[in-house]
Amino acid sequence: MEEAAKQSIIPEDWDDFVAFINQHRDEIAFGRYDLRIEKDWARDLTTEDLLLLIEHCPSSRLTIASATKSADVLERLATDVSSDVREAVADNVRTSTVTLDSLSNDPAAAVRMAVAENANVSAANLERLASDPVNYVRWGVAHNEKTPSAVLELIVEDQDGYVRDEARRNPNAPKRGFWSRLFKNKSR
Repeated sequence: MEEAAKQSIIPEDWDDFVAFINQHRDEIAFGRYDLRIEKDWARDLTTEDLLLLIEHCPSSRLTIASATKSADVLERLATDVSSDVREAVADNVRTSTVTLDSLSNDPAAAVRMAVAENANVSAANLERLASDPVNYVRWGVAHNEKTPSAVLELIVEDQDGYVRDEARRNPNAPKRGFWSRLFKNKSR
């Protein structure tokens, strides 16, 4: 069925939403409806209902990606055609390390930045993203409080001032003693 033939539905409240899904499950599966969902509702739906919505209701994907607790749904949305949806998956604190690992290679820099800022990203990917050609991806690494000191060492002298400053503010930033700072400044 063509996208234009879908009827957009915006339920009034949670009860209407659940009733609509239960009454029109088959029609949703056939692509007749495009339901819009509230964040709070996405947190309370079953994985089965969430998968139904992300498969057949494009208007709900971004909201579901940012709010769901389901690892299966997040994994599925990590391959969405929309970079906004993939970015929301990378931002979600419940996204697994495995899913973040795949998103760390995303062509969209905003997705890679969201991965770099997520507390679940692996140290190996933080290290790789610390040398990303896009400065705000490196800033995301510098901003992540889980970034190990060894990785911050790579960007504490970054060519970009914002990245450098953020890396130095990170609680894990390598601390330089008075003498090493003094001699480093003299050699410039």
